Parts: sequence; structure tokens; C-alpha cells
Amino acid sequence: MSHISQRREFLKRAATVAAGACIGINPSATTSVVIAAEPAPAVGETPELAALRKTAVQRSRRLIYNDDGCGPIMQPGGDTPEGFLNGANSRMRPLPGTQVDSVFICSGATHVLNHPTKVAESYADVTDKYQIGGEWALMRDNMRALEKAGTDAVQLTIEFCRQHQFEVVYSHRINDIHNQFLEVERSTWFREHPPYWINTPQNAAQAGGANSPRHWWSALDFERPEVLEHLTAIQAEVCGRYDIDGVEIDYFRSPMFFRPNLNFQPATPAHRDILTGFQRRLRELHLGAGTKRNRPILTVARVPATVERCLHVGIDIERWIKERLVDVLTIGGGYVPFTEPLEELVAIAHRAGVPAYATISASGMRGPENRYGSHEAWRGAAANMWRAGVDGIVTFNIFPTNTEPRFSDLGSPETLTGKDKLFVIDPIRILEGDLVQGIEQSQALPQTIPGDGKPLTCVLPVGDDLPSADQQETLAKVELRVHLSDPGALDVVETRLNGMVQEVASKSAADGWLVFHPRGAQFRRGRNELSFHATSAKPDSGKLADVLHIELSVKYKQ
Repeated sequence: MSHISQRREFLKRAATVAAGACIGINPSATTSVVIAAEPAPAVGETPELAALRKTAVQRSRRLIYNDDGCGPIMQPGGDTPEGFLNGANSRMRPLPGTQVDSVFICSGATHVLNHPTKVAESYADVTDKYQIGGEWALMRDNMRALEKAGTDAVQLTIEFCRQHQFEVVYSHRINDIHNQFLEVERSTWFREHPPYWINTPQNAAQAGGANSPRHWWSALDFERPEVLEHLTAIQAEVCGRYDIDGVEIDYFRSPMFFRPNLNFQPATPAHRDILTGFQRRLRELHLGAGTKRNRPILTVARVPATVERCLHVGIDIERWIKERLVDVLTIGGGYVPFTEPLEELVAIAHRAGVPAYATISASGMRGPENRYGSHEAWRGAAANMWRAGVDGIVTFNIFPTNTEPRFSDLGSPETLTGKDKLFVIDPIRILEGDLVQGIEQSQALPQTIPGDGKPLTCVLPVGDDLPSADQQETLAKVELRVHLSDPGALDVVETRLNGMVQEVASKSAADGWLVFHPRGAQFRRGRNELSFHATSAKPDSGKLADVLHIELSVKYKQ
């Protein structure tokens, strides 16, 4: 299996497990307007640096473009600065003139890096040492050529960002697990220290299900001080070498730090203290490096989407914010971009003057016939996030090499207004896994319509103000589509939208789709309840059908 095929399969499996770390649906949550406090100065920082940090924290980040940094150096032509920045595979060239304000450059996978390093190893180092061929040999050759020219992928990205006035942040995936199947991402340090692994390949093979977190055998065990030392040294080297505006500590790629999570148990208070100590140590590192150069290095943390899910993996996010251990939050993995419950964490961050940004990942934009990968679907996900109060959007795992239309309108509610959208309930099957114990999954599909006549209620978030658009006569068409697992249930199910019975416009017995054409006035901006119940109830019946997909297509008059 090729690297690309392996990566796709990994993402399919990881999305399910990672979603368990990020979905903590609170059906009663509502959005309120939160007035952000002034960001607090960092402890021990001079007034001059504190003022610079405040300005840096509050800068506009309409779109944050997360780049894993490997694109051009894995392709022909990526062996020169010109080829890297302006060649056919350049990921920087499409950004100027869009709503992208910030580039988060990721250099590799935790302890194997896309740039030269003295404290860890680069992909070129590992490829040479372990005689790994194929595409990795090309990457090695390109990296060595850039090194010979006195530069590297991170340095070139920084120079490009300075030229185009982009903020540039180094993103460190502190527990990336792609090395469970990619040999090239197993550094010598990793290979020589199996006790630092959270599990073993042998135990992972016996886990009994591809979506089990036990399969994440290559995650690092953060109870080991040696692990924390190594990760800290990598960030210290980066802060000393590169002219970056901040460091993102990516706790979400992948959110597995302590052994209890392998058995679906939460991290303990002692584990949370360990991770808080690690976060404080990195915060102090960034403060010290910023003081040395007389310009702040922001501390950014990418975390799961709810306080409960953060605590589950060992992140005491409320404590971190209270103790000023983070300047900026990036939230979630983007695997449930339509229904992720962002309001709670956004409000907590804003009360402390910490801006918060939600993630849309191309890996999470799934659905039948890939409809959820459309521009309209990305707009729908972004509209929901803006409504939740975020300060901007992070794009993840989308790497355009040409003009990208999505970068022209996702970055503000104003540019999304009046644009066609697709709103859906995320169809990610996580209910069958024990990882979601104790988490209410009312906004994830599939869900079951009981056969005894009791209603099933699903919540569809809609970020647009459809009643106002209806009143202003700017809507061209609103179409609600519901996909049932059993086409035989199409004639015996009643559908209600916010309590109003919906008339079926069409149905397909071939594949189980119901289609409705409700008026925009029937919707609410935010939470919309769709209920389904069997009209021919049988008390002893188990289920009528599963609701597999719910989609709302909104078309505006142009």
C-alpha cells in the first residue's frame, strides 16, 4: 500500500477515535454574545513586551492556514527555494490576496522533522540511516538540496510570510501517531525507547476493533519525564533558530497522552498536573525566547472542543486559561465541523481575553458522494462556527496549489452572507465505540427511529438567519433531505421541523431518501429540532429505521 493510501486509511480510522475526543454535545447549549476581556500580561514580562504581546494576540486571523510543510519537498521541483515557493506544488503561492491572515507551519511528526535539527532527527536523517526508499528518498534529496542552499522548508515559509505580512506560527504535533504505519517517522530516539510508547504493536493488534484507541500504540507516554524533555528541547531549538510569531502546541494530533485513555478511562488529576506542568514549562520557554529577542513568541494550544473532553485526555483547559498559560486557542480536529459544540470553550476563552479559532479539516468533510467536500458545505460549517462566536477559522488538511475559492469567503460572516450553503448533521459512526461513554451524542448520525412510536429528535445547527432571508425574499430554494437505512420506512415515518409537520415533496424507494421543501421562516438561526416517529407504531418493535444523513441545502437568489 502506498503512503497516500495508507494515510487515507489512517485518517478514516483516526477520525472516528479523534471525534470521541472532541464531540461533547450539549443539546441545551445556546449562543450568547461574549465580550472579550483584555488579554492579561504574562507574568514577569516587561510592560513594553506586554504591549507587543497584546497587539499580537488581538491581531486579525480571519483564516489560519495550517500547512504540514511537506508538500513541495515531497515532489519533483521541491529542491530549490524558487520551486518550493513558486513551483507547481507550492502551497504558499495561492495564499496572497485571500482571507488567510496566518500560516501555521507544521514541520513533520513530533520527533521526525522537515527541517535540519541537532536535537531530534529529520526525515532526511531517518531515510539515510534506515535506508528507506521510494518517495522518501526524493524528499531526502530535496531536503538536502535546500540545506546546501542554506535554507529549509520552515525558513522559506517564514520568509514568504514576512514578505506578504502573514503571521507565521510553528505548529508542533507533540504526539502524532502516523508512525504506527510510517517507518520513516520512527526516529532513532523513538526506536530505542519502547518504554516511552503508550502501548505495543502486539497489544494494538489484539484490540478488537480498528477504532479503538489501543491501536494508537505509537503515542508517547507523557508520564515519562524523558518524553517531556525531548519535546521541550525540540521547541527550544525552533524558538532559537527561527523568526516565528508563536508556537502552537498541537494536543489534538493525536489526543492520547496517558494510559487510562487506552481503556476508555479519563486521565487522573495527577495526569492533569503533569500536562499543566508541561504546558507551563513551554509557556516559560516561549516567554524567555521572546524576551531574548525583544519580541513576543505567542503560546497557542490546539485542544479538544469541550472542557469535558479536554479533561478526559488530561488537559485542564480552564486552569491553563486562568493561569495565563496560553495566548490563543485553536479548537477541535475538524472531524465534526458542522455540529461541534464550540460555545462553552469559546466563552471561557473570551472571558479571559483569549481569542479562539475553530477547525475545519478536509478529512472531516465527508458524506455521500463526497457532497460534504463542496464549497457550499465548507460555508455551512464555517457559518455555524461564526455563529458560535469564534474569532476565525483554521483550515486543516487542505493544501491548494492553485486558486482556492474557499479561502475567499470562509473568513468572515459578512462574506458568507447570501452565499449558497449546505448544513448537515455530521455522519460519523462513533456510537458503537466505548470511547464515547458518558458523552451525549444527540448531534451525530446515525441514530435510530424507534418502532414503538416514540420520537427520535436530532439537532441540526443552522448558522444562517433563514427567517430574515425568507422575509427579505432573498432565498431561492430550501431543500431538506433525510436518508433512512430502510426504504420501507419512507411511508410510515412522520417528520417534524421545530414542531411543524413536514410534507414530503419526493421520496426514493431505491435508496431511502425523503425530500422536503420547508420555508425559511420555519427555521431558527442556531438549533433546529428534527423529530421522527413511526406512524404505525408497534409496542414490541425494536426500530423502524436508522437516520443516516440529514442535509439542508440553502440556495440564495444571485
